[in-house]
Amino acid sequence: MGAKDAEVREIAELLGRSPASISWRVANFAGTDRPGTGGKPITGEPLALWDRMRGNRAALQRAVIQARLRMSLLTSGMVINHLDDVDIRIVAPELPSVEPVAVVTKEAVRAAEQAEAALREDFRSWRDRKGDRLRGISIKTPTSTLRVDLYDPMAEVLIEVKAKANRDHLRYAIGQLYDYRRYLDFDVDLAVLVPSRPTEDLMGLLEAASVGAIWKSGSAFADSADGRFLRS
Repeated sequence: MGAKDAEVREIAELLGRSPASISWRVANFAGTDRPGTGGKPITGEPLALWDRMRGNRAALQRAVIQARLRMSLLTSGMVINHLDDVDIRIVAPELPSVEPVAVVTKEAVRAAEQAEAALREDFRSWRDRKGDRLRGISIKTPTSTLRVDLYDPMAEVLIEVKAKANRDHLRYAIGQLYDYRRYLDFDVDLAVLVPSRPTEDLMGLLEAASVGAIWKSGSAFADSADGRFLRS
């Protein structure tokens, strides 16, 4: 489809790209499906995704709907949800507080909150040096407001930050992540950010729950998904 095509122009505006660049990308897909026509065939991860969807109209339609929902959330700052009285908005990730943390139960609560804030900021400084990648998500329900620690729209992952990689913290994180995800009308992966790699037993717990792990590794970070959560 040419650069003047209505759908090409709509997608270009949605993505902040030129119609010509979208037209070329469509030509790449045409060259993939019909070698010798269109543009240079796609390769790598886009090809792997396309191979799973080509010929499956239901899967393709699902991908289109989810892509539009993700873009709606990122471009307008909010998204309409399938549940009534739920307001979902993109917000800035929380920054470490300069005010003393109120102690409402035990000193351990205060220490954990400070440790989580410091770990979140370390990860943001390493992963998002320009400050234009990682986001937070605010989910306002009829009874409370939920706050997703970090959302990486490029890696399509929700991240919950925990001060320790022990069983109690990981169990709690799993529950929180599942609670967040049920309000979203598009697919996302789930991961917990912890200061060190969980034990093999606890890695098994996360794997059984289909939740990934991200942990501090020297001056950088590593994950349990062969780098997928940390891809550029």
